Amino acid sequence: MGAFDIFIGAEEALQQGVGSKAILEFLKLQGNQYSHIFADPDSNNVAAVKCYEKAGFKKVSEQEDTGEVWMLKDLSSRNEPLPTIQKLIKERYPDAKAIFWAGSVSVNKGTNTSDLDLVIIFEEIAHAYREAFIYNGWPIDAFINDFNTLRYFFEESRTGNGISGLCHMILNGREVTNSSAFSENVKTLAQEVLNAGPATWDQEQINKERFLITDVLDDIKCPAGRDEQIASAAWLLEALGQFYFRSQNKWCASGKSIIRYLKSDNPDLALEFTQAFEGLFQTGHSTALELLVMKILESYGGLFWNGFRSDAPKESRITEAGILSKSIEAMERSLLDSSVRQSTEQLSKLIADDFLEFGTSGKIYNKQDCIKPDETSRKFVVSDFKIKELSKDVTLATYKTTEDGIASLRSSIWQRYGDEWKMIFHQGTKCEVEDEHEE
Repeated sequence: MGAFDIFIGAEEALQQGVGSKAILEFLKLQGNQYSHIFADPDSNNVAAVKCYEKAGFKKVSEQEDTGEVWMLKDLSSRNEPLPTIQKLIKERYPDAKAIFWAGSVSVNKGTNTSDLDLVIIFEEIAHAYREAFIYNGWPIDAFINDFNTLRYFFEESRTGNGISGLCHMILNGREVTNSSAFSENVKTLAQEVLNAGPATWDQEQINKERFLITDVLDDIKCPAGRDEQIASAAWLLEALGQFYFRSQNKWCASGKSIIRYLKSDNPDLALEFTQAFEGLFQTGHSTALELLVMKILESYGGLFWNGFRSDAPKESRITEAGILSKSIEAMERSLLDSSVRQSTEQLSKLIADDFLEFGTSGKIYNKQDCIKPDETSRKFVVSDFKIKELSKDVTLATYKTTEDGIASLRSSIWQRYGDEWKMIFHQGTKCEVEDEHEE
């Protein structure tokens, strides 16, 4: 039994779904310790009650004397996962070509708060995305791709962080759709990427990682405070684990998966690794951790600080054009934000006095038409944003928006007035809607 006081967000944040996310995060951290969890939000706080309902809590009773709603989430049992996934596929992903179920629950090692990890692959989609939601009492974490987006993320992982999570989700996951030539091609691609291994760390990269590890180890040995020591050790746990794998040209992991990878690759080192960090976190004594670090770095020259140098690329600078481009894009996007559209003052600052807009209907609007507050809460999905400098003081912005199934191609002209930029022209033209999801 335990008692917790958690803040799930102010009214506005609750209406945006932040509250249910906070509750789900709490359940992930604490839920596996309990079979049932009670909550007692204020009955007048409708947004909070809805957040708990969205997170799977059910109303038990309302207390008129205290104004509270008693709500319960039963963590002692759940629907069977596989039938739940099959039902979900029919309702939400009927056109998927291949679906792989990965994670702890798929191998019967889940806890009361484990989610269902799904890799869902279509023939073709506008862009990849990831979504998380509650379905039939189960948290669902879905990675949506097509064959070409998979190839992109595989290569990004191979040449970047060296984490093979997506490959393993496909190869070690359970295929819950019927096996096909398409799914076999997906598995073949994942296996080829896994066999190729991550990009090799050159000596410069190894030296850089040695320096960073040495630097943080000094902070752990002689910390300014216990809190800083813990924070430094938390960073080192992941960095040291990744160094162990990447320095040997092996795929690595992040977070909780690091220990699992170590146990598979080197059980003795995994035990030493766990004990060293556990000892530091519990007692603050760093001797075992220092020995572990030196052991892992030894084959690559050991600790390294004196003499380190890392040169930034010559192109590591933002030009005036780059700053301008980001500034114009930020102002353009702000005009799509509901909070700005509802403020005459903010709109007046961004729109020039001689502004003209040609609407999708062909109607022409001036500044006075466009600075009237728009009380409607609107949400645009923006894509294909491009900035082109027409002259020193004039810039063109083009992009596409989608709102409630209606797509428009938009273009705006911004002009410099002293130190300020203002929009002098805007137009929109309706276009075909693609199957898009906001990331």
